[in-house]
Amino acid sequence: MVPCYRSGPWLEKLVERVAATMQPLGRSYELILVNDASPDDVTWPAIRKLAATHPEVIGIDLMGNVGQFRALLCGMEEAAGDLLVTMDDDLQNPPEEIPKLITAIEADDELQAVIGSYRQKRHSWFRNLGTRMVARVYRSTYGKPDGLQTTSFRALRRSLVDAILAHRTVKPVIGALILQSTSRIANVDVDHHPRSEGGSGWRLGRLMGATIDNVVNASTAPLRFVSLAGIVIALFSFALALFYLLQGFFNPTVVAGFPTTVVLIIFFGGSILAAIGLLGEYVIRIVTEVTGAPRYVVRERVD
Repeated sequence: MVPCYRSGPWLEKLVERVAATMQPLGRSYELILVNDASPDDVTWPAIRKLAATHPEVIGIDLMGNVGQFRALLCGMEEAAGDLLVTMDDDLQNPPEEIPKLITAIEADDELQAVIGSYRQKRHSWFRNLGTRMVARVYRSTYGKPDGLQTTSFRALRRSLVDAILAHRTVKPVIGALILQSTSRIANVDVDHHPRSEGGSGWRLGRLMGATIDNVVNASTAPLRFVSLAGIVIALFSFALALFYLLQGFFNPTVVAGFPTTVVLIIFFGGSILAAIGLLGEYVIRIVTEVTGAPRYVVRERVD
């Protein structure tokens, strides 16, 4: 299954490469293309055309842009197979590497997921930085092994997909849900190609938002960090007050400087605002969850 966004010009190439890869395997498959309300006038018409000319293609058009993760969940709920492969729409995940994922997961009945591990990543430096930050959160929260790489190129068993779909959170994070549902995961080395066409939809703002979602949705560690920081700051304030008290007692002529007062006000004021902002992030997510908003709405389906 492939979530699609501004990828109409090269979707035909993607479908043809998937077909050329799957045909020698001699097994039936379905290719689900989920249009995440792409704002261009190319992507959905391309998917409709491909669904009309390729019997294995199923096209789903979402009513609004919901993001890659929720578009993936839409595809998971539509899929009928016992084995699901997810990949990006930009051809950086070569379809020719799909058999490696299938072979690896079918070789071990205990495995629930096989994730492609890129030999050399072709992403921008700030996207790689965000990936490393999220990996640290996953290690501390879900005990992700240090050597395990999580990417969007994966093969999942139906039992794991059902477990993921059982989580009804409005703002899902697929990598976190996989790690939360099973520890029977393995990597297999795959190629990662540079983008040959178009530009990435993951701009800096979206990457920062996704990183925050990964951190806040997956863990309460930030709240614990703020609590610990509050204790440390309180102890520091007490020590500083004691220092000035003793200084005034032993040397009454010394008067605390104005710069020290300004620095302390700025420091504590900034700390309080940061804590309030963090609490606000969690409150926003709580409100979003309890309102029961749908994760996505399908506008049209073609096959």
